[in-house]
Amino acid sequence: MDDFVGLRPYHDGDSPRHINWKAFAREQGLQTKQFGGDRSERLWIDWHSLPEMETEARLSRLCRGILDACDQEQEFGLRLPGFEISPARGQNHRHNCLAALALFGEKG
Repeated sequence: MDDFVGLRPYHDGDSPRHINWKAFAREQGLQTKQFGGDRSERLWIDWHSLPEMETEARLSRLCRGILDACDQEQEFGLRLPGFEISPARGQNHRHNCLAALALFGEKG
C-alpha cells in the first residue's frame, strides 16, 4: 500500500475514494489525498480499471490520470482496448498518451 504524501486541490475526475471528506465537512473545500510509494514503481493508466463508466467519462478520467502523473513526474503507461503505450516520462510521452485518447475510437 502506498503511503500518504499530502493533499492537493481537487480536480474533476479525481477518485471519490481519495477525497478528504473530513476537510470538506469542515468547509475547507475539496482536497484530494495523494499517495506515493517506491518512485520506481510504474503506474498503469488503464481503460479496464473503470468498467462501469461510459466512454467519454472513461476518457476524461484517463486524461486526468495522465495529467496528474505528468505533474508528479511519475513514470506511467497507458492501456486502451487493443492498444498499449509502454511506461515512460516526459512531455513527448504525455503528448503521445493524450493523442491516443483523442483518437480513441477513430477508424484508421
